[in-house]
Amino acid sequence: MSREQKILEAAEKLFSERSFDGVGVDAIGKEAGVTGSAIYRHFSNKEEILAVLFDQATDALLVRLGEPADDPRDELVRLVRAHVEFSVTYHRLAAIWAREQRTLTQANQRNILRRQRNYTDRWIEALDRCYPGHPRTDLASTVRALHALITSDATRPPGGKRSPELQTLLTNLALSALDGLVQPAAEAAG
Repeated sequence: MSREQKILEAAEKLFSERSFDGVGVDAIGKEAGVTGSAIYRHFSNKEEILAVLFDQATDALLVRLGEPADDPRDELVRLVRAHVEFSVTYHRLAAIWAREQRTLTQANQRNILRRQRNYTDRWIEALDRCYPGHPRTDLASTVRALHALITSDATRPPGGKRSPELQTLLTNLALSALDGLVQPAAEAAG
């Protein structure tokens, strides 16, 4: 494993346990088996490490998806399952994704959001095809809510054993939550 990857893995572990603000470069170096100053040979600062971790999270999600399915319901199920699998398999990275996006500077946030936009747009398109009649803003809110539900277990404190059925549970919960979109919001409120 490269030194850069060791640093990233150490940062992932520590950021998920203590938060970005709760971890210094020296602690990352110690966890990675290098000096804190050695990190600067690979990364310009701690925030760059976090930005690279977000890139890795985005890549891990996109790899799971493959090409869009023709059937919108199949596409939506695929999106839910891929996000659940990511959240369960990479729970530390999912926790960082859920908690730390606002930690980045605006320039890094824009870059991450630009990379994530295709992923989010794919969710919105699938939702719109399955549940027509909702404004795009409501569908975007639905995507954020589903992602929060799916990553909720990843953000719990470390320790304890995860249920072997967690992936099935989160998938079922996310798919059930979509029942809220059965009627357009205007009809439901009326």
